[in-house]
Order: sequence, then C-alpha cells, then structure tokens
Amino acid sequence: MGAVLRKSVLLALLFLCCVPHAARAAVTVLVGEPFDSLGTMIPVGHVTIYLDRVCADGPLKVRMCQPGEPAGVAIARYDLIQYDWLATPIMQFLYATDRTDEVLSYATKSQVDGLRAQYRERYLKQAFPDSSVVLKSNEEWWESSGMAYTRSLWGFQIATTRAQDERVVAVLNSRPNRHIYDAYHANCANFAAELLNLYVPNLVKRNRFADLGFLLPKQVARCVYSYGTKHPDAHLRVFRIPQVPGSIRRSRPVRGGAEAFLKTKRYIAPLSIIQPEIAAILLGIYLDKGRWTPNRPVEIESPEAFLQASEPTTARNDRPKS
Repeated sequence: MGAVLRKSVLLALLFLCCVPHAARAAVTVLVGEPFDSLGTMIPVGHVTIYLDRVCADGPLKVRMCQPGEPAGVAIARYDLIQYDWLATPIMQFLYATDRTDEVLSYATKSQVDGLRAQYRERYLKQAFPDSSVVLKSNEEWWESSGMAYTRSLWGFQIATTRAQDERVVAVLNSRPNRHIYDAYHANCANFAAELLNLYVPNLVKRNRFADLGFLLPKQVARCVYSYGTKHPDAHLRVFRIPQVPGSIRRSRPVRGGAEAFLKTKRYIAPLSIIQPEIAAILLGIYLDKGRWTPNRPVEIESPEAFLQASEPTTARNDRPKS
C-alpha cells in the first residue's frame, strides 16, 4: 500500500511539473514587430491582446470557452476594415492552422497566402463575404491570420481571474463592432490599453513626450511589464514568438515615437543636417523618457504552447491586484 501511495504522489508531482505555462488564466500583450515598407517608414509595430481562457464566437464576438474546447483568442483593432476589432483563435492568428503538424517549417509568400485564404473561407465568410475580390475596406483582414510567418512577436503576460475575463467579454460584446480607427485617439494601442485598464484601472498610460503624444505598442508593453515587476502575484512572463523561417522578409525591432526618428536613417540623417536642434531635442527626450528594454530572461514559445484546452473551473485567485 505504501508503494502505491508513493507512486501516486510521484505521478501527481510529475503532472504538476508538466502543466503548461498557460494553465493560469492570463492576459497577454502581443507586440508584433514592424514589417514590409510601411514597417520601414513607421517602425512602431502592432499590438494584439491574447486571452487564453476566452474563445472567438465568430470574428466579431467573444465568449468564455467551454470546458475542454481549444482555448485562446487574439483580439486586435485594425485600420482598413469596416469593423472595430476582429477576434481570431490564437493558433489561426499565429500560424493560420489549428494543428501544430500543419505549421509551416519554411514559409513562402504563396504558401502563407494559401493558408490565409483557407482561414478567410472558414472563419471570415460572413464578415467578409466577397471571397474573390478584396475591397479596399477589407484589405487588412489577412493581418488577423498567420502573423508568425510575417513577423516576430513579443508577449508580456499577467495573470487574470475568470471574473475579470468575463467582464472584458461583456464589454466587448455590449458595444457596436464598427470601424472607429483613428491614428491618435483610437489606434491598436488605444484599444489594447482600454481592455487592459478593465483588468487593472490606469494600468496603461501614454508616454506623451517620448512617443510624441501618441500611445504606441511599445508603451503598452512597457506598462504591463512595469506593473508585473512591481506585483509578484501578477506572475509576469515575457516571451518571444520567433518569425517562422522562410523567404518572407524578416521583421524589424519595435520602436517608440522619438526612438523611431532617431534609429531610422531616412529620418535622422536629413534631420541632423537641416535641423540639428530638433534631432538633439529628440535624443534628449529619448534618453530621458524613451529608453526601455525588458531586463529579465525572455522565453521562446513554440506552436505547442498555444494548443491548450479550457479548464472546467470557476473563479481563480491568481489575479493581479489593483
């Protein structure tokens, strides 16, 4: 009987050791690195909110996941679509598939376009019914699918309770999901900040000087990171989702506002010649208010980390304190 008990305890300990990171409900800020020509001109990236115990109820609604079903949704605001935000199952958002064995090990543009076309047909048919001609208002639908083929992403995660997640779900579903994008007042970072501030009031604030008045993705991540380092019960995690190898051009580092001018040659070179005093002011602002890099180990996440089933649990206690 003693041997059986010891074996049971050992198995229980092994199980606990193997529980994935996401077993604790959490909200994650996913900051996508800039890419393509627009990313070269405006290297501030894009921010998405990942909730690991919430599910997409179609692309325009969210709901709490049912016990045992695949969990996790990516929610983000986009500019060139007619809706305010889109909700995408997390594996589809990252890899445009629901299965890890279908994730491309080497991605080409044609392959990724094919996966995104399948995603559109499967998930976006009602929201974007025209499958043959992509209208101007629909141009950014593809940015809700297969983003790990296009860019690397950085995750900044803190713990949540079920009650907090339910509140965010209720708020999202209670208001009209129609286009309100504005570069200054209602960009992707403003949307992420609004959701995060529902979890912890005033969690995200602008860095007005360093970001030249805008709220930008890097500042959202910085606020979550700062909160997590000050509150151990928030269980802060920082991780990176590498861009999948392939022939697609590699993404570039995320910048803040003043930082983008200082570290982009096409801007800083002529500015230093024509108006060096402005370049000096930007440098001073950046050095005083804009420098930030996470100073803790960064974990590398694989596709398997996002294959999880929701748990038949109720409210949790592992939430960040306000």
